[in-house]
Amino acid sequence: MKPEQLGNIAKLLGGHLEPAEAERVYVRGVCTDTRKIAPGDIFFALEGERDGHDFVMDAYTKGAIAVIVRRQLDIPLPQIVVDNTLEALGELAKAYREAINPRVVAITGSIGKTTAREMIAAVLRTKFNVHSAKFNYNNLIGLPLTLLEMETDTEIAVVELGINRVGEMKQLLEIAQPDVGVITSIAPVHIEGLESIEGILREKSKLAYELPADAPLFINIDSPELAQLANEFKNKVTTYGTDRNADFHCEKVSFINGAPTFVVGDARFKMKLLGNAPIYAALAALAVGEKFGIPKTIAAEALKSFRPQPHRMQLIECGEMSILDDSYNSSPIALAEAFRTMELIDAERKIAVLGDMLELGKLEEKYHREIAELLMEYNPDCAILFGEAMQYAFEQAKELGFAGEIRWYRSDFQSASQEMLKLIKPGDLVLIKGSNSLKMVRFVNTIISQFCEEIAQ
Repeated sequence: MKPEQLGNIAKLLGGHLEPAEAERVYVRGVCTDTRKIAPGDIFFALEGERDGHDFVMDAYTKGAIAVIVRRQLDIPLPQIVVDNTLEALGELAKAYREAINPRVVAITGSIGKTTAREMIAAVLRTKFNVHSAKFNYNNLIGLPLTLLEMETDTEIAVVELGINRVGEMKQLLEIAQPDVGVITSIAPVHIEGLESIEGILREKSKLAYELPADAPLFINIDSPELAQLANEFKNKVTTYGTDRNADFHCEKVSFINGAPTFVVGDARFKMKLLGNAPIYAALAALAVGEKFGIPKTIAAEALKSFRPQPHRMQLIECGEMSILDDSYNSSPIALAEAFRTMELIDAERKIAVLGDMLELGKLEEKYHREIAELLMEYNPDCAILFGEAMQYAFEQAKELGFAGEIRWYRSDFQSASQEMLKLIKPGDLVLIKGSNSLKMVRFVNTIISQFCEEIAQ
């Protein structure tokens, strides 16, 4: 964020600055987490599970130069009092986006957003000054922070729009004001807050409806719900997918130990990422890149060394065995893709360590019972199920006659991890996947710190 005076920020937010004499104090950055404050930052006291107002003095001691609060506090620090600190954060980001005035590429969808965003940014960087989130910043807090981190010479901002409640997409669009839209998929993710697949489509498709009339829109035509939306916006839409009718489609697809190779026009791709998902992200990046004048061959070169983020379909070689670490999150579609990817990787035996898929609402039992069908189809040698809802998968697998060893643990991580270690043998591939709040990465760390150490000895 370029330096700005407190008086101007207060005026922009319609807030009351106390004391008024602090109007000429310059702010050099924005923060919502006292653990990340840098000297000169303004701290937004957001209210959620924890009230940011309780951390204002901590912000002061760590170098915050001012705070944004909902109520005036007795503190030795300039403060701007506003009606709603979260809305104020969005308003500041919107104003900053307008001041810098980059082209904004906004990506939404149920799955595949982050990889698509990072690949699109990588391709666009071959020609432009591009800003994109360092982390998975895509909600009503993360999107403003992403925009506020832009350098003044930013030509294109590539942002991700993630929602889990009705109405959030409209708020995100008002902040981002995108010039280009990308919709990756529609799937049962965050269905608890979005009510149904139809509700998810309705919210995600607001990106298409809110774009300027002449703004390009890129849609994954392989997603059935999105194919219909593409037809509705056919005058402005560019489609991508494995379907030969897509404007950008791939040919000669093959896999080398899980990593795809494919051809698009005169460009050949050999990815370091695993499974089918990176194919879609690469196609989206090619399509957007070409719209900005970047040839496919240059885009292919930019993506040649692209690697996954930690804990997102990451293959970790650990002594004589391997971990397919997809522990960041989980959903029905993403879990099915993880099983398909596991099948593509060579191993003597395969073990699935699976955690609950959360935010499925009234469909929780249905989707967890369907995990048993994946176990029957892909037939891993062993399965460890972890979490409350995994009881449904365990019961259904037993009923269907799953042939492999299977264990279910409601919440006892120690017992589950010890059982996992007993099952693992040299030559195994272990898939680890579950919703983020279950901290499935603990299973990954357990294997790395204990099992690999044993092999080394």
